[in-house]
Amino acid sequence: MKNFDPADPIAKAPGITYQQVIDRDVDPPAPPVSRYHNPVDLGVKPIKASNYTSREHFLKEVDKVWLKTWQYTCREEEIPNPGDTYVFDLVGRSVLIVRQPDGSIKALQNVCLHRGRKLATHGGCKRQLRCPYHGFVWNIDGTFQHNPFEWDFPQIDQEEFGLPELRLETWAGFIFINFDPDAEPMLGLLGDYPEHMDHFRINDCYKALHLGKVVDANWKAVAEAFLESSHVVATHAQAVPYSGYDQVQYDLISDHVTRFVVPLGVISEAWSGPDHLSDEQRVRLALTNGSRGGPPGRDLAKSIKPGQTMRNYLAQMARENLEKETGYDFSDLSDGEFVDGFSYDLFPNTHIWGGFTVKICYRIRPLGLDHERSLMEIFLMKIKPKGTNPPPAQYRLLGPEEALGDAPEFNGSYLGGLLDQDVANMGPQQEGLRALGPDGELTFGRYTDMRCRNLHRMVDQYLAK
Repeated sequence: MKNFDPADPIAKAPGITYQQVIDRDVDPPAPPVSRYHNPVDLGVKPIKASNYTSREHFLKEVDKVWLKTWQYTCREEEIPNPGDTYVFDLVGRSVLIVRQPDGSIKALQNVCLHRGRKLATHGGCKRQLRCPYHGFVWNIDGTFQHNPFEWDFPQIDQEEFGLPELRLETWAGFIFINFDPDAEPMLGLLGDYPEHMDHFRINDCYKALHLGKVVDANWKAVAEAFLESSHVVATHAQAVPYSGYDQVQYDLISDHVTRFVVPLGVISEAWSGPDHLSDEQRVRLALTNGSRGGPPGRDLAKSIKPGQTMRNYLAQMARENLEKETGYDFSDLSDGEFVDGFSYDLFPNTHIWGGFTVKICYRIRPLGLDHERSLMEIFLMKIKPKGTNPPPAQYRLLGPEEALGDAPEFNGSYLGGLLDQDVANMGPQQEGLRALGPDGELTFGRYTDMRCRNLHRMVDQYLAK
């Protein structure tokens, strides 16, 4: 792995770069988080199709990746009171996240040590952890409390019969666990990512939406749908007239964190479609379809000023909407911080975006131990309105035939329909990967697929440990 030479043309798509886009923005100037740029060269080696289709490969990932990496479970505000619990399932394992009387949080194995039943199948507030099968009881700190058949279990040492406890760390209200007791501390793996998210006020955010969708594809195929922006030209063609999908910047923050930044209100210089649209027409398209500039179905609230760019107009609309929604003054923020997509991922499966208008987040994990089906979760983080503390959104799993665009939780947002377009690729992609056979190979781009390549690079590193 090596850093790109900025003068190397392979690191630059046709036309201007993202850094040149923000050079052209009007004041205020772009902040350091936008100026950060660390592209790396991960080569052009083919990717094996069997990485997505092999049961044997997947079972190695279970042992070496899923049970060795930090996994986001829930938000701290979802378990505010002593005894509040959250059930987190991953590749056949089950964990209870439990708030303790002193305010601390523990991660406990969610399995009765008598006959193996799950202690809980859903969250709630519990005074004790009682197995519904035979009535064995543990305290909420995991220590053993009661055996209704104590006379028949001379082998049990009550001091040693506590529920196994897992590693747990928190960051910005997100609770992470790791099944590996020897794992490196999570924050040490994130590079500058926490500082980036501090800038985007992640600590002032609440979970405004949380939906799940079962997808018929390997978890990596699902994750990769959100690791590059090149698919906009075909999958989200409606956004092409106002999205700089070729001016996207790709960065490595650390081995475990990558990002892209995609500019809005910019015409891709690789665009070969109609070039007769005016900026006003492009703005109207963005408003009709919905974007970071505002929800769909809107019209121009005010005319575009002479000399004003499409990008600046959309940013002003986004700034005004956010100020009205939250009660805060955002006049010191640059245009890009409102309209550009700051997509970050934490290896292997958690994506928590930056930006100010709405932070799009994904969690992707295998559906149980099925290597060709995944649970894709979408949650949106928003800045809390001044003086309020909204409750976190409740999770809902969509039905098999229910489209994200039809989910009332999106409240008319353009994102539901956009995600349906992404999901439409996933099943056919998995079928195509299977059709390639065990020796089939994929050809990734050198720069635009950098984040996808890094996903495979990190899987390989963990498998080699």
